[in-house]
Amino acid sequence: MADAERQLAVEGAQRPRVAALAVLSGLLFFGAQLWIAVTGSKEPSIGVLQGLAPAFKGLKAAAVDPRTIKEQFLVHHQFALIAAFALSGIGALMMIAPLRYLANAERHRSATPSPLTSQFALAGPIMYGVFLLAFEISLIVGAHSYLSGSARTYTAASAATGGGLRVALQLILTVGTLLLAVVFIMLSLRSMRVGLLTRMMGTVGIISGVLFLIPLTPLPVIQSLWLVFFGATLLGFGGRPLPEAWIAGEARPWPPRQPAPARQSRGGGRGAGGGGLFGGGSRRGTATEPAVPAPAAPRGPSPSASKKRKRRR
Repeated sequence: MADAERQLAVEGAQRPRVAALAVLSGLLFFGAQLWIAVTGSKEPSIGVLQGLAPAFKGLKAAAVDPRTIKEQFLVHHQFALIAAFALSGIGALMMIAPLRYLANAERHRSATPSPLTSQFALAGPIMYGVFLLAFEISLIVGAHSYLSGSARTYTAASAATGGGLRVALQLILTVGTLLLAVVFIMLSLRSMRVGLLTRMMGTVGIISGVLFLIPLTPLPVIQSLWLVFFGATLLGFGGRPLPEAWIAGEARPWPPRQPAPARQSRGGGRGAGGGGLFGGGSRRGTATEPAVPAPAAPRGPSPSASKKRKRRR
């Protein structure tokens, strides 16, 4: 009991700072990625015909490699790109505080705690934020090296933009992106199970992790919104109380969803059968009693019958 109270006291003391960092990380990460996207939209593209132009002229390679315009773009926009990627890396590093805070809270409430979530919450943002900037700087340095020389051939462009260092940086960046995606998915799922996150927040967190691996949108909108909403939840924004698991200091799983009750129509026969597409299904399950015919009123003697009786007399 004392450990639970101590954990609640630590969480309460850290909550305002973690909430502020969560909101700032979401806003900074989204703003930096938006800056990168706007700057990258100005980058010239190399078409298929432009790449195949030397072959049409019977040449093995062009005297000036088509990638030269991309290298010139990197040099001309180097300061904007470095600043944008640096802010994006800072936003990723700021994710460590809310992710580890949620991981520690989930570990103290889970019946089967996992140390991987806390470790991934530290390693993923560091590898992603640091090596994303390092990889971009290596591309800019390669562009400077290429443009400072006199050769503009395919071999010179490949030597300036390739190399083992860039392959290693890209590999580490890929691992960091994978860890960041895994921690979003694992942490959202496990926290939702113990009641720290609502079903909506848990589902959005899982989707955010998937979008790190499969970026369906050019900007991290879902990931940034999840961070902002998580910080707003910790701050009690809008007067909404925290989920009960935060206050109790133990797991409070959400109750299972109850199936919706079947609707009954006025006629009594439509809803009871469990119906088809339009609600008029089989009526075998209806307990309807057969209609009893009303007793016929007694009829008096007809006038034709009385006349026949008089004739017989």
